[in-house]
Amino acid sequence: MNKFFLLVLVISVSLQGATKLKEQKSVVVSQPIEISDEAYILAALDAQMRQKNDVAAGYFDTLYSKTGRKEYLYQSLRMVEKSNDTEKLTRLTQTALVVHPEDQTLLRFGIIALLKSGKYSQAAQESSALSEQTKAAADYALNAEALIKLGNFQGGYSALKKGYDSTHDEEMADRIALILYAHLGQKKEGIAFLKEHIGEHGNSKVLGKRLGSFYADSGEFDDAALMYEQTYALTLDPLIAQEAIKIYAYQQNIVKLNIILEKTGINDPLLLELYIRNKQFDKASELAKKLYKKDQNPLYLAQSSVFAYEASANKNDPLLLNEVVDGLKQVNSEIESPLYANYLGYLMIDHDIDVDGGMVYVKKALAAQPESPFYIDSLAWGHYKKGECAEALRLMKQVESMIGTEEQEVKDHLKTIEMCKTKEKK
Repeated sequence: MNKFFLLVLVISVSLQGATKLKEQKSVVVSQPIEISDEAYILAALDAQMRQKNDVAAGYFDTLYSKTGRKEYLYQSLRMVEKSNDTEKLTRLTQTALVVHPEDQTLLRFGIIALLKSGKYSQAAQESSALSEQTKAAADYALNAEALIKLGNFQGGYSALKKGYDSTHDEEMADRIALILYAHLGQKKEGIAFLKEHIGEHGNSKVLGKRLGSFYADSGEFDDAALMYEQTYALTLDPLIAQEAIKIYAYQQNIVKLNIILEKTGINDPLLLELYIRNKQFDKASELAKKLYKKDQNPLYLAQSSVFAYEASANKNDPLLLNEVVDGLKQVNSEIESPLYANYLGYLMIDHDIDVDGGMVYVKKALAAQPESPFYIDSLAWGHYKKGECAEALRLMKQVESMIGTEEQEVKDHLKTIEMCKTKEKK
């Protein structure tokens, strides 16, 4: 067991034991159990780690009572604040201020209590006085929060700017830019301010997203996408990259969309669509294979097989044909797809792998879509391969009546089958 947690456990048991002894009035204790400050500190830290903020506050309050050290009082108030017990925070702060009326940290807690209680006007007055006294960024931020709650965005901006000028704090920069852009109607100024801050003090997830959203809202899509890309490079947050992807997709900027999808790897299905659209069948096949290994979706296996064939310079390669046919057979055993049934069937027919077997797959596709001229064309090609020229010609004439001979493959099939019919008559 971890030594720290073992010690905390021992301390916790000791504290509980001491409490029980005090409650048992029948037991007379001649020597009271003295618990060290270190024990209370460790118990308070343990309570914090377990997010028992009210319990931690109690331990720190005990430490303050024992030692009179203000840091324990401050820590106790922080824990009360975190526990969201506003009434208790108000009461304890007011009590402490009676003893230490000029303590700036206690005054700060008093303002926080006012804000949590919705007493914004009083909070604004007290935070204004405190910030002018301390010139501290944290106090300017409290003053700004109170003023913003009152709807005084100009005052909130001025307070934040005072704190920002001495610290260049990132959170303050974000709030200043948002006030300028969204509440004071100064969109260009908000963008310029945030752009300058990032240029001088560095980018971050929060600021990059904010500036990107400002650019996008203003219709400056190129700048927005660039900002999102730069922020993604810094944070590797896929959600930020998605914002750039949305913009490039909206702009139909296929080149940049392709680049960012390849670089980030966060939307492979969309990248696969782009490869298919651009007829990059070799890349499409490899990516579909990767997606199939990941998801075991047979549609990806089908695409991997089809695009491997389409990308090949030698479509008669026996190894290639075996791999493609095996892949498509597996697909057709798992899903009902007329498209892939016909593709497999035609492949088997055209390459004389198994004409009869190929026609079975084509007929399966036709059973689902009997009016498809392309499936009828495949069946006609099967009859041709078997030497059944009359039936092949009849089917091809049917295809011709449906879609004409605009398709080069249909035109070639019809011409070849017509020659077959002539030979058969001789």
